[in-house]
Amino acid sequence: MIDKKRIYNPDSKEITKERKIFGGNPTGIFELNDIKYQWAYNLWEAMLNNTWFPKEVNMNSDVKDYRDGLSDREKNAYDKALAQLIFMDSLQTNNIIDNVNPYITAPEINLILVRQSFEEALHSQSYAVMVDSISSNSDEIYQLWRKDMMLKTKNDSIARVYEELAEKPTAHNFLKSLFANQILEGIYFYSGFAYIYALAKSGKMLGSSQMIKFIKLIVTI
Repeated sequence: MIDKKRIYNPDSKEITKERKIFGGNPTGIFELNDIKYQWAYNLWEAMLNNTWFPKEVNMNSDVKDYRDGLSDREKNAYDKALAQLIFMDSLQTNNIIDNVNPYITAPEINLILVRQSFEEALHSQSYAVMVDSISSNSDEIYQLWRKDMMLKTKNDSIARVYEELAEKPTAHNFLKSLFANQILEGIYFYSGFAYIYALAKSGKMLGSSQMIKFIKLIVTI
């Protein structure tokens, strides 16, 4: 079993050069003028510079495209891609904070995980803006992951690994969760992005494409 870090650990005598990503003994204080992992702090600053808000994206053209410009098959594929993205970012927001961050013992890396979780939550708001712009009944898309068994099977395969870590926090399960995270971020997300980009190449759903471009910025930092 692996141990969670203590939130407040005043008895710690750990100095900067002794910090560890896993298995360290941090005080719980963010001493950001004295860091060990410079790459993590550089990434934190890059993430801060990638601040944007979903309501900046104009979705007006998507309303007309979805109503008049998409075939039934294109609408169905769009809805499924959006439902998959909604599920995955919901899962990521919770997994990073509840499952991963508690076991990371370098404060500069805690920073980037908290920021990533914020970004995942921001992506969830992005999808809400997209859903509101094209659907008169948002539940139809938000509940699609329950009804479409192919979509649910894909979601369950990743969620199961995260649940294993939550129930049994071993080094083996932690490593498995990191692999699952890479599959989710590197394969599943991009398959959803690809369809929306394909529509945009045909001049359709350009607002959705712009939203995905903003989201993709943090995925590729």
